[in-house]
Amino acid sequence: MKSNGMYPASCGELVQGLLGNTEFLCSYAVDLFSHVVIEEKLEDINTISLNTQKSRAALEKVFDRFSLPLKETENISIDIFSSIPTAKGMASSTADIGATIMATLSLINKAMSDEEISKLAAEIEPTDSTLIKSNCIFDPLTGEVEENLGFLENCKVVVLEPDEILLTSNTRGLKDYYSKKESNRKTTEKAFSLLQQGFKDSDLKLIGQACNMSSLANENIHKKAHLEKIMEISNRYEGYGVNVAHSGTVVGILLDEDMDESVIIDRIVRENINSVYKNIYTLKVIAGGAKGDKNELY
Repeated sequence: MKSNGMYPASCGELVQGLLGNTEFLCSYAVDLFSHVVIEEKLEDINTISLNTQKSRAALEKVFDRFSLPLKETENISIDIFSSIPTAKGMASSTADIGATIMATLSLINKAMSDEEISKLAAEIEPTDSTLIKSNCIFDPLTGEVEENLGFLENCKVVVLEPDEILLTSNTRGLKDYYSKKESNRKTTEKAFSLLQQGFKDSDLKLIGQACNMSSLANENIHKKAHLEKIMEISNRYEGYGVNVAHSGTVVGILLDEDMDESVIIDRIVRENINSVYKNIYTLKVIAGGAKGDKNELY
């Protein structure tokens, strides 16, 4: 018996930083996906590849959650089909884990809420708010939603993806990670406030300003090449703002869905910014949460 699960990627975060004593983030989903297929086999699965270790942990956690014998997971295979770049800050691991949880729930005919899934995923590693349907202020270490904001609608993102990779664990493992976050506190608190107001007023320009503030603040943790120039180009051609993967390497330029992004991409090429960001493409901004048959994605 086979079952499926699917979750989307992100393009970094709109805002990330400290509020109170906790680090929060707000990310957004884009139309790249991880599709996981699990299948009960007659024999035990003796080999576990590196790219399925986290998914295997997710499978076992779902069985444990519903008090099912872990022995029964030994004959379940996991196949991951993902279009999401890895180690770039696009929530590839979160999507793999979420899709595995969803496929496992389908296999055992059980259900969990979005937040229950995100909390379970956070037991495996720091996770991303793309597991939640709405855009929200989210604790990546616990998977808890601090505040639902609504939905980022009618926009797309030009993704600037460099060859450089960066593991989230390496960023969070820096000795001065939290001291640098603390030094950014006033800026990121203001960015979160602008973000909340932007969602409340359905004002994408305010949301873009919040992105710019958070992106610039994060330069002391992981510097993004040509960031200020990219912001100048975004502003010149009426982009809403520039967001980054705070623990990754991609940069996103948020645009109205009806805008012709070719003028921005042409300018990026003329400024030779593509010498660093060698892969430039446009994605649709979508709602987060599980995808599946009703969405005609598999």
